[in-house]
Amino acid sequence: MDFIGYRSDALGAAVTLVNAVTAAPREQQPAADQMRAILVDHGYLAGRAPASVEPAVRAWARRLRTLFDATDLDGAAVALNALLADVRVEPHLSNHDDQGWHLHYSPPEADVVARLRSTTAFALAMLVSEYGTDRHGRCAAEGCERVYADTSRNAARRYCSPACANRSAVAAHRARAKAQLRA
Repeated sequence: MDFIGYRSDALGAAVTLVNAVTAAPREQQPAADQMRAILVDHGYLAGRAPASVEPAVRAWARRLRTLFDATDLDGAAVALNALLADVRVEPHLSNHDDQGWHLHYSPPEADVVARLRSTTAFALAMLVSEYGTDRHGRCAAEGCERVYADTSRNAARRYCSPACANRSAVAAHRARAKAQLRA
């Protein structure tokens, strides 16, 4: 699903950034260009951005986490409104880098961090306004701190990855088998 019609994968970027910054073990040191690499992977033209964007992108990822930690729709709305209050959304058509005409959500002079902030906040707002809290959240696997945004048709995702889903299924199966042995 494309929630905002933008050339970047804003939802994917939001999830990847939150997981890279807030779900990584505290002792793990991030790579120097990790944030820029994530942005490039999700369609942002961040390769030309200076290394100085890294702290701002990390700070934004920590702010985005507040939405994924919200447990109900009212909490999600509060988190999103706080994010949206801190971004400048100024939609306009843009035609750059041979990408054809497409919609931008930040002003023409905005840098990559401003573009990231406006598109991720807007994409998450669209997700929540359309689907409530059913399509995003924290991974349901025991001990996992990662987040997800579900863009599937069936809206059944509750885990950050197939690995976490499989681990949880195996643990549940073993618990049932153990309970049957006791019975």
